[in-house]
Amino acid sequence: MMKKIFFLAIAFISLSMSAQKLHENGKYLDVNGVKLYYETYGEGEPLLMIHGNGGSFSCFENQVLEFSKHFKVVLVDCRGRGNSSYQKGIELTFDLLVEDINLFLGKLNIQKTSILGWSDGGIIGLLLAIKKKKKVNKLITSGANIFPEGVIYFEDMKKTTIDLEKNNKNHENDLAIDLNNLDLKYPNLKFTDLNVIKSKTLIIAGDHDIIKSEHTLKIYESIPNAQLAILPNSSHSALIENPKLFNEIALRFLMQ
Repeated sequence: MMKKIFFLAIAFISLSMSAQKLHENGKYLDVNGVKLYYETYGEGEPLLMIHGNGGSFSCFENQVLEFSKHFKVVLVDCRGRGNSSYQKGIELTFDLLVEDINLFLGKLNIQKTSILGWSDGGIIGLLLAIKKKKKVNKLITSGANIFPEGVIYFEDMKKTTIDLEKNNKNHENDLAIDLNNLDLKYPNLKFTDLNVIKSKTLIIAGDHDIIKSEHTLKIYESIPNAQLAILPNSSHSALIENPKLFNEIALRFLMQ
């Protein structure tokens, strides 16, 4: 049962992190010691989409076509995921990922962007809105938490990591262990840390998300003038399960 739970919630634990097919307009940027793979679609104001923990930007396949009619959609694989490279021996933290994205935007000469972040991508979006205020226009998070205990299955995540470590004789689980530890140890924000966010923000979650409902509600309440959308009949993977409603709500917010 536990494996099924985390397979559905690919933002947290995915043991199948194979690279996606390279697109004809795909490119690489050397950023912060790694090569980040990215693709862009459409024209206009930039909209950066940031995926969850164990996946890649292919999770946004139901969003790209619709959103690129209105924005320049920028998709990037975070370090160690998709087609991006990884630095072994460097602890994976959200501060590191935030710096990756900040430098990535700088190399693309994107001074300010709206952000759609799913799960860990939402955490990165929140941290950018806190630490790099001038870089973030509008922010949408889906299924984000601000400390590990905000996840319903936090204790199961611990057990999964222990199992991965026990069965890591040939280091085949190194990356999966690092990704699990990222969400077991980080982020370590307080709700009051969100009070400084100036970007217009939309907090989204599924009505049976793996992020505790009270945690999502408190995030919403802690961000000045934020909006909240709880999608019915949706889990942590609302953007995949319920793309029509997800896209309608997100686009309406972005185009206000």
